[in-house]
Amino acid sequence: MSTTQIKCNQKVVFITGGGSGIGAATTDLFLKKGAKVISSDFSFPAVELSDVDFNLNPVKIPLDVRNQGQVSKVINMIVEKFGNLDVVINSAGIFKETSVFEISEDEWDNMMAVNAKGTFFVCQAALRYMIKQKNGSIVNISSESGLTGGEFSGAHYSASKAAVIGMTKSLAKLSAPYGVRVNSIAPGTISTPMISHLLTNSETIQKEIDENIPLKRLGVENIPLKRIGQPIEIANVICFLSSEEASYITGGCICVNGGTLMP
Repeated sequence: MSTTQIKCNQKVVFITGGGSGIGAATTDLFLKKGAKVISSDFSFPAVELSDVDFNLNPVKIPLDVRNQGQVSKVINMIVEKFGNLDVVINSAGIFKETSVFEISEDEWDNMMAVNAKGTFFVCQAALRYMIKQKNGSIVNISSESGLTGGEFSGAHYSASKAAVIGMTKSLAKLSAPYGVRVNSIAPGTISTPMISHLLTNSETIQKEIDENIPLKRLGVENIPLKRIGQPIEIANVICFLSSEEASYITGGCICVNGGTLMP
């Protein structure tokens, strides 16, 4: 089914990492679908939660997902303002290319804190309400590296994204009896600011592919579709998984990678 047919009128959607990349594309898509979107990001201008204008669409809230208390306050406020929470998208994440022998304890801890612990904190707070309302959908953004390991992504990044897949399955089993679905997506190489230091732009990459210039650093030559993915292509899958059209899918990990991994 094309996502153009999926409507999200009046659905309350909370998105982390909404300031750029996949999160920003997902915010835009849900807005077009008629949803009420609350977008959070560490980079959004600081403002007291009590001063946030919830009449806007999207509502923008600065949030550090590593802080369990902050996460709970934001989720509580959303439910207080709108009465329910229909969809949660965990796209907040960090990436750092570091040799295994150079990863410090602090770097390891921060990677896990944002990508794994932060995702869990949001799921934990959201499920308290979704289980009570016996409805809801959560989509967690993992990575192909979480399934296969990554040559350039760093062991800590791969570990954090594997954790997302594991917790998604556990939370899906917990919440399924209550009508709540939890899924993850494992994107391949996507043109986002997170990996901007590894690529210039999609047009340049495509030109180099057309000219048969080796792109071993990005592994593009190993992508069957021979191109970098775009954030909207992940957002489309998120939209589907969040909709009633995916009502029998939970605990899944959907690979969106141009064909590099075919489980």
